[in-house]
Amino acid sequence: MTLPCSIIIPVYREPNIKNTILELIDTLHKENFEFEIILIVDCIKNDNMDKIVKTLTLEYNEIKSIIREGKHGVADAIKTGIKNTTKETTLIVMGDGSERPANLIDLISKMSKDYDMVFANRFANHSKIKSYPIKKLIANRFCNFIIRLFFNFKSQDITNAVKIYNTKILKDLVLDSQGFEIFVEIPLKLFVNGYQNFTEVSIFHDAGDKNFSKFNLIAEGPRYFKTILKCFFQK
Repeated sequence: MTLPCSIIIPVYREPNIKNTILELIDTLHKENFEFEIILIVDCIKNDNMDKIVKTLTLEYNEIKSIIREGKHGVADAIKTGIKNTTKETTLIVMGDGSERPANLIDLISKMSKDYDMVFANRFANHSKIKSYPIKKLIANRFCNFIIRLFFNFKSQDITNAVKIYNTKILKDLVLDSQGFEIFVEIPLKLFVNGYQNFTEVSIFHDAGDKNFSKFNLIAEGPRYFKTILKCFFQK
């Protein structure tokens, strides 16, 4: 039996957020899953994300929305989402529609086998990846290599944002991240605290238009390695 799932989605300047949410809800309904979607929306001037999300919230009982003025950042959005989860498992997904709903269903289903966490793996044998910038790819592979070396953590794609966790162990974490490094901090802290029962699921990942990417390698890179070192010395 599939476990109930809270789905956290940070939203900041996501032009396709409506279609992303509708496709996900439609797939979840077809599978008869019990779920809630928590949208954490950072609104800036001349942005209509709040209007889109408010409309969706009125249409679907499964959607909860937290709308904030200004850019608070992805890490703060994830922390806020975790505080507001109520289901047995928690799935973190980005709002750009880069993953197919069918792959997200695979992650949710895997958690019924008593895993602590399940990762979406963009680099597995049966995965497909589209429009991934070469510089980002090199940094990604190097970061994952360092983590495997330092922690003996046998994940191929620990840096991926898309993961599902046992909610109970997730709520006990104290998270320090300020940016995208939160997607490494969460699994690393769980791993070093003894929650090492995990698996990975092959996915199709579309990185989209790199000109609109919110990930800045120069700004985020040092944060990743600071987080890795901090977790290593806490091990």
